[in-house]
Amino acid sequence: MNMTTKEAKRNKVFRWPAYGLALLLAGGLAACSGGSNDGAPASATAPSSGPPQTSSASPSGPSASPAASPTSEAGNDAALLEAFKEQAQSDLSAAELNKALDDKLAQASPETGDALLREMLAYYDRSLPGMEKKLEAQNVQQALQKLEWPPTSDQIGQIKDEQARSLVQEAIDGGYKLETTEGFYFPVVDYGKLKRTDPRVTAVTKDYVALLAVESDQKSASDGGLVIERSEVAARGAQAEAYVAAHPEAPERKQAEDLFATRYIPFLLMGLDNTPVFDFDTFKIDTQVKAAIEKAISDYPGTVTAKLAQEYLAILDKTGGAVYKKGQERRADRHSRGQGVLRRARGACPHAARRGQSE
Repeated sequence: MNMTTKEAKRNKVFRWPAYGLALLLAGGLAACSGGSNDGAPASATAPSSGPPQTSSASPSGPSASPAASPTSEAGNDAALLEAFKEQAQSDLSAAELNKALDDKLAQASPETGDALLREMLAYYDRSLPGMEKKLEAQNVQQALQKLEWPPTSDQIGQIKDEQARSLVQEAIDGGYKLETTEGFYFPVVDYGKLKRTDPRVTAVTKDYVALLAVESDQKSASDGGLVIERSEVAARGAQAEAYVAAHPEAPERKQAEDLFATRYIPFLLMGLDNTPVFDFDTFKIDTQVKAAIEKAISDYPGTVTAKLAQEYLAILDKTGGAVYKKGQERRADRHSRGQGVLRRARGACPHAARRGQSE
């Protein structure tokens, strides 16, 4: 297969400037784990002007729980939770389990609502591979390929293959949604549907579901490239950071850290293969990308997100705007080095949040 000029350049060998991202992340970690004397970290707030964004960077606030129902007692809550755990391990369908969840949430305290919802999330983690396997069947894939995208409920109801139609409907009814990449169709959990539980749980779980829902409502990347604006990538990074700052003891803290450190910050500062941050002719930062990073700094002042972005631009000032330069190392080695450095960003946000609590 013949490669285009850009593809050929993409496969050339590059390496990071020697002092590049290492300085960026070192500076960010120092600032967030004790280098600042400001006390508690600034909350990551959404910009007050400009176009509306689909994700909110401000969580619901500290983990204050709504008042429990007067009729809700500890013994009853424990029984509700134990019964739901058994149902989650039974052969109930996802749709039936969702109905059971709603029933028990209506009777439980918000704190027990958190535990119930976590059981539902754990169920989805266990069950998603099985649902993926069901929809991998050739007749299902062929049926889905005939539909307009995204398929409507009417279209799904008109799938001629009865087995394929039943499997697809089972997925939709069970709280999944369909995604596609490179002509292949697969299910993902539709976390947006779980936002119906917001009034029945505490802010800790409500805000976590919001983090998951923003990604399932509109995935950030597909086919090796971004499918959302870089301003939205920054907003999601700030939202994940704000979650950890507001709920540092949350059981879901690590998952929020992962979204921040291994998805949104790398997407913003390193880009992806099909949406790189640099120009392939000059290896210098793309002007539109730089503008997006500068906007992130102004939109989220005082945050780890802004701090890392500032450090990144400071490095580019020293390199004359060059993100890469030619070298002798293999491209894969270059890529793994950059990703390995960025993974150290995980320490920044949690330490800042914990330090803010103790001061």
